[in-house]
This record gives sequence, C-alpha cells and structure tokens, in this order.
Amino acid sequence: MDTDTLVENRIDYGQKLVEELPQRGFEVMAAFWLQPSENGKWYFYIVSPVVDAEGLIQAYRRLHPAIYAMPQPFWIDPLEIKLIGPSNAIARDVMAIHGRGSGPLACPIRWGGKRLGNVSIEGAYLYPVPATTP
Repeated sequence: MDTDTLVENRIDYGQKLVEELPQRGFEVMAAFWLQPSENGKWYFYIVSPVVDAEGLIQAYRRLHPAIYAMPQPFWIDPLEIKLIGPSNAIARDVMAIHGRGSGPLACPIRWGGKRLGNVSIEGAYLYPVPATTP
C-alpha cells in the first residue's frame, strides 16, 4: 500500500493554520497530523471546544470560511482536516502528551507511539499548544 509522506510544506501550512484560526475566532486547543495504520494517509486534526459545544456540523461551518479566507495558495485539502472535540479519546491523549514535562510543548514533535486514543497509528506530528483566542 502506498503511504503519503508528510512533507515540509504540509507541516508549514499546518503551523500557519494553527496560528491563524484563533485570530479568526476559531478556538484551537491542539492540532496535529496523524497517519492511521488503516490507510496510511495523513490527516490534519484540530481539537476545538466548538465541536463539543456546538456540534460537528456547526464546527465545520465555522472552520471552512476561516480556512478559505487565509492567504492563497493554501495546500491543505479541507477534506484532509478532521475536527474533534476535547472529549475525543485521541484529543485526550494528545493533550496529555502536551502536558508532560515542565510545561506545554515549546516546539513541534514527531510522536513515535503506536496509538493515539483508540486509533493504531503509523506516525503523528504534534504542534505546540496555540495561544488562546484574543
């Protein structure tokens, strides 16, 4: 099976998205690329309380205009973005990783674990916790 490679430009665009969304009024608690073992494709996950508070459909309705308003070209396909709430098992594991050590992550990390939440993974790339919404 072919697997996607997480290349530098996708990592950079993910960072831009993590930085821009809170400025556009969309709260982000965590963000990461994750490659599930089942299909080998990388997906960009955003953990937002909007999902738990307003529901998944409304969260996507708020997310997509913020993404389309970003400077172009923007190379993350909206279909590669998965929104999850902080109550999701994957989100809880990622936020626990962020909480390890003496403080929040200061720089991105490649996660070498085999599972996040209830998903078997090939790899993950975790961004630092973004600043809170102004």
